[in-house]
Amino acid sequence: MIYTDPTVAAPAFAAQIAAARRILLLTHINPDGDAIGSLLGAYHTLRAMGKEPIPLASSALPYYSLDLPGIEHVQVYQPGSPLPDCNLIWMLDTAELQRVGQIFEDHEAEIAAHPLLLVDHHVTNDGRGTVNLIDPHAASCADLLFRLLRAMQAPITPAAATCMLLGVTTDTQSFQTSASSPQTLRTTAEILEAGADHAAVINAVYFSIPPATVQLAGLALSQMQREGGLLWVSVSQAMLQATGAKDEATDETMIRLQRVAGMRAAVLFKERTNGHVKISLRSVRGINVAEVARTWGGGGHTQAAGADLAMGLAEAEATVLPVLRAALHDSF
Repeated sequence: MIYTDPTVAAPAFAAQIAAARRILLLTHINPDGDAIGSLLGAYHTLRAMGKEPIPLASSALPYYSLDLPGIEHVQVYQPGSPLPDCNLIWMLDTAELQRVGQIFEDHEAEIAAHPLLLVDHHVTNDGRGTVNLIDPHAASCADLLFRLLRAMQAPITPAAATCMLLGVTTDTQSFQTSASSPQTLRTTAEILEAGADHAAVINAVYFSIPPATVQLAGLALSQMQREGGLLWVSVSQAMLQATGAKDEATDETMIRLQRVAGMRAAVLFKERTNGHVKISLRSVRGINVAEVARTWGGGGHTQAAGADLAMGLAEAEATVLPVLRAALHDSF
């Protein structure tokens, strides 16, 4: 069953949770603030309900999430490890099951054998859970999750609220994204009223940026290329190694790139250790980069999407840029 309204979805979610004891919590690979904020928001709430939640990440956690309450309980999956014993799986902020990464690759059959709850806000989600709450209009998964938990009359602790506030803050870039709406602000007010630590979240997101991340952004942006409203930068493994920046550091570069005056579409090409390239796409209203990302099996939001390409940096630029040029041309 696929729901778009958290109030309507609440009884179905509550019934699945009531029938389970150990609940495995999953999110997408290379988790961002919304992924971890939602994961831990669900974790704290389930604990308060007397359940045994197991938060499991497929890869390393972003630096700004490392002081969140309960972060020490989030396990990072090691390839080949057994799937934790559970009665129910809850997947958050994940557009496709494969986006869970190595956990899905190693345990696809086991995951399919469990009932699956899914809460997400990506337009490309096809609702493969047992019970799905998918609203592409929601500004963040954490926003949608909070409204679901409230509709379920679940006990939302200050720790849970703090984690979900980080999710909303990072995914909306403090309400700068076009998905931010009056409802988003009302939900955030309720999150604060539930006891979220606003000062801790703001400090973690905006005043704890690693020096290497800033150095990488400077290096990458010094090589920014521009063609009318189309902007792009490439980040090689050599650049990451030279600055000592972590893989997630390119998020800061992307934020700066999309704020350039006249930007209509932007793409960041990031070389991975396996030689593949991850592209991050951003756009203004009227240009659907989720459809562009689908060209290479990716997806995301209408104005923020991504994909992984099995090719090097030069080939990726030569492949992606013509598609973006066409998208810009068609938008006029």
